[in-house]
Amino acid sequence: MRALRSIAVAGAALVTLATGIGAASADPTVTPATTDIVAVGSDTIQSLFDQFSTDYNATSPTHKLYSYEATGSSTITTKNNDANCTITRPNGSGAGISQLTQNLKTADGNPCVDIGRASRNIKSSDGTGLAAVQFARDLITYSYSTGGHAVTNLTSAQLTAIFNCSDATLGGTGTPVTWNEVGGTSTDAIIPVLPQASSGTRSTWLADLGETWTTPPSCIVNGASSVDSSVIEENEGTNSEFTSANASVSDVIFPFSAGDYVGEVYTHTNSQSPGNLVLGSINSIAPLTASNTINVSGFGTAYIRTLFAVVLSSGASPWVPTYLQPLLGASNNTGWVCKGSATTVGTGPYDTTQAGFAPITGLTCGAVTHQ
Repeated sequence: MRALRSIAVAGAALVTLATGIGAASADPTVTPATTDIVAVGSDTIQSLFDQFSTDYNATSPTHKLYSYEATGSSTITTKNNDANCTITRPNGSGAGISQLTQNLKTADGNPCVDIGRASRNIKSSDGTGLAAVQFARDLITYSYSTGGHAVTNLTSAQLTAIFNCSDATLGGTGTPVTWNEVGGTSTDAIIPVLPQASSGTRSTWLADLGETWTTPPSCIVNGASSVDSSVIEENEGTNSEFTSANASVSDVIFPFSAGDYVGEVYTHTNSQSPGNLVLGSINSIAPLTASNTINVSGFGTAYIRTLFAVVLSSGASPWVPTYLQPLLGASNNTGWVCKGSATTVGTGPYDTTQAGFAPITGLTCGAVTHQ
């Protein structure tokens, strides 16, 4: 799976938050026209796409961009109040891509959904006729509840054992890993928690750890709270699983986007909250730099992922449909999402940096994976 993801990495300095950019989390406040561009899917990059919408539309494009949140009402009507475009709200990268592949059309023949926001690359199980445009990098690490039993650093081998619910590779007897087996003092079993199944953060994290199981081992809290069965969304710590309502909150660990964490805690461009969750280090490498940007350079390629806009392929090079090319590009580094810089207000790379992620610089921004 890792082979599908580009590994070129670009760091970005965190610039002062500009007036007019703040936490954004809402469905469009206007009804998109049938010829507009609508994005759905990943929770990880929904706030970024909200800001993309504001700044791209300020350029007066022929086709404006709008983005629907991953959570909210159970259904949405994506364009022009057209009943053909009333769909179940897609929650997560997989759900966004799946909705895109249904290729629903408005009454006048335009797509109901144009972009699947994705925090992972496309894979064979998504189907054919897809193109994924890369535009940014993120870092995934584990998070834990402050004041609990967790340790601040875990190795890759320890994390793999934890999410496999077996300490056999750590010299144990095959039971779930306990904190004292990984440098802590508590004999409590570590409780690995995963977000809902369509989460790109979930699938990428498990792939990075080399997990090969298809049915989650019994020690994993799998996408729904053990307290009240509420859906566990990626990259936020407000679910009951992470609050005092859970008697075992001291022992949970949860994969978390470092980019989203920066947006939630430091740049305040993301209205979600980590609650009492904080980020841990992996292999003694901190996920954030001293200036509170994601540490993509420090991690090399491990735990780094690429962020994508997935579209229905045009069927031939450059793969991106003509009407989407001003936004996403007709070739590398030619679309709005790639033009500008981390310090040029109102550009794609600036918005990406403010959201907590690392823009892809140079000709690899806008590169396309297609199938």
